[in-house]
Amino acid sequence: MTLTTAQPDPRQNRFRLLQIGLIALPLLAIAIAYHAAPRNGFHLDDAVNIVQQGSMHVAELDAASLKRAAAEAHLPQRVLPNISLAIDWWRGNGSPAPFQLTNVLIHAATALAVLALLVTTLRRADMPGRRAWIAAATATMLWAVHPIQVQAVTYVVQRMTSMAALFMLVTLIAYVRARSAPRRWPWHGVAALSAIAACLSKETAYILPVLILLAEYTLCRKPGERIRSRVDLCILALPILATGYAVVDLTILHGPLAAYVMPGYASRDFTPTERLLTQPRVIFFHLGQMLLPLPERFSIEHAFPTSTSLWKPWTTALAIGGIAIWIAGGIWLSLRSRFPVAGFLVLWVPATLAIESSIVPLEMVFEHRMYLPSVGLAGLAALGLHRLADTRLRPAAITLAAVAILGFLASTLVRVPTWRTPVSLYEHAVRTAPDAPRAWTNLATAYEGQDRTTDAIAAYTKAVEIDPGRAIAYLNRGSSHRKRGDLAAAETDYQRFIRLEGSDYRGPLALGSLYSAAGRYDDAARWLERAAQLDQRSPLPPRELANAYFATGRPDATIQALELARVRDAAMADAAYFTLLGAAQGRLARYDEAIRAFDRALQLDPALSGARLNRGYAHLRSSKLQEALADFDAVIAGSPENAGAHYGRAEALAVLGHHREALDAAQRALTLNPSDDRAARLVSQIRATQP
Repeated sequence: MTLTTAQPDPRQNRFRLLQIGLIALPLLAIAIAYHAAPRNGFHLDDAVNIVQQGSMHVAELDAASLKRAAAEAHLPQRVLPNISLAIDWWRGNGSPAPFQLTNVLIHAATALAVLALLVTTLRRADMPGRRAWIAAATATMLWAVHPIQVQAVTYVVQRMTSMAALFMLVTLIAYVRARSAPRRWPWHGVAALSAIAACLSKETAYILPVLILLAEYTLCRKPGERIRSRVDLCILALPILATGYAVVDLTILHGPLAAYVMPGYASRDFTPTERLLTQPRVIFFHLGQMLLPLPERFSIEHAFPTSTSLWKPWTTALAIGGIAIWIAGGIWLSLRSRFPVAGFLVLWVPATLAIESSIVPLEMVFEHRMYLPSVGLAGLAALGLHRLADTRLRPAAITLAAVAILGFLASTLVRVPTWRTPVSLYEHAVRTAPDAPRAWTNLATAYEGQDRTTDAIAAYTKAVEIDPGRAIAYLNRGSSHRKRGDLAAAETDYQRFIRLEGSDYRGPLALGSLYSAAGRYDDAARWLERAAQLDQRSPLPPRELANAYFATGRPDATIQALELARVRDAAMADAAYFTLLGAAQGRLARYDEAIRAFDRALQLDPALSGARLNRGYAHLRSSKLQEALADFDAVIAGSPENAGAHYGRAEALAVLGHHREALDAAQRALTLNPSDDRAARLVSQIRATQP
């Protein structure tokens, strides 16, 4: 009996090597495209979600810190991205580089998920394995290096978009595999866990049930078995019924959906109807960007006119008709043709845009919204290139794919550094959309971040020239004028803001703060009290009021205002807060309370000489003379020219009977501050009582 061993199939080995190479190519393309991304910084919503969000500033990586980061985040419902942001803060101590690197890695992982989904999809179209892999890898590279993805990748907070996309893709891959695998439950488990992770990343994942239905009836069933019973008809009717309910809820019932959506329009300059009319045009605008991805066509800001009716502009009706035809064609391909895979890819685009491009009151145009929808377009590109390669035009297909990949890559390489700083981002934006007042406003704010106040004022001025009703530009320009010392111009701009936005507390707050800085404390108190009435949650008006009250000799009101500020936000209780609280308590002769407040201020900031000096006086008034001397000596050691410390030391020494030292200290105080009547009187008293 002869024993033989199975010989490895060379073709199988070559195919595995091909697979490894095709997996590596998109990753290599991403590494090249985004090699400069780690040098980019934070932008826009990164501030409120990361930079200014204390819960993200993790010093020690432990479960308690991560739990706090997730629970106290600006958007606490997006748990997984928030945890990842906290980890990145810990990794780099607030440097943007770790955040950027993580975003690129998430994009790379999503690219692998895109590759897996496209391979699965093309194999369902009976495409041979080798060709399916080549077509899918080519389409994945087109998707991965397309410049429309730059916003989702290098805008740090948009990892919420890319993470949700990653988990949604894994969910669909696992679901499709479960439908044909011998052991289904492990794949169903992966699908369920990924769906939960997607929903904990961003609300766009709520469309997953529709995508699963789409995959079920196009990828998982054979052409003759798509509609098996009335149950299938009822299931397919669910999206239509859900859409109908949404319309009724929003327009007639004013139910829970309306309560969730409509308040967001209070801060928008368009209505729900205008947004619905405009979004089809926005979608075709993004499709145009994808077909002709020149770097100058992409921007954080687009001057996109709002549709006010079906015919204003006339392209509104055309775009709505185009979307309707797109959806109808996708339904026909899904249910009637022999190419349901094409229907799956066609319907993928409107399905994944259904949340962000509908009634939800988001920005009108934002490129990162195409991150997941563009997967469907990449799949259609794979089908098209495969069909073209099956003809005599194979060299043309290869050339077209190579030119497209290189062109997309070049455009992305140009686009990524635009996100380097807020100034570079918005200088590009005003070139792309020179008539967009918000772009000029944000550019001005970026200039202020670099202390380029003159440039900031010029940019704010440009914004109000384009839109005289742009209130925020007046408010911010007023602050720039104040920074430059032009208080009259600042006052004028703050008053303009108040006329435009009478219910916004920021105007009275800014004007009151300006008057306080100018010594007009009564005017300051009046405007700050108005600010506190307009916004009963912000801690800023009562905190500013405390300064004005103290300056006008109202220590009781000062303490009340400080307590209110602290109730509204515990973070208000900083060293300056406790210093002012101690000074107010001292004015009321509550010296023990004053000493405790100054103690707390010095715990927070030991270098705060003002708190130490005032604590010395509180010790002095409560007859704790040695403690008073210790405080005055500490102040003098750090600031020998501090006349108040020398006088306080003189008074303490006089009470202790050290008259010669007291006289020297009082004379030193008088030398440093010749107008100090207290020091002059103390010198006279000591001389009169001593020979």
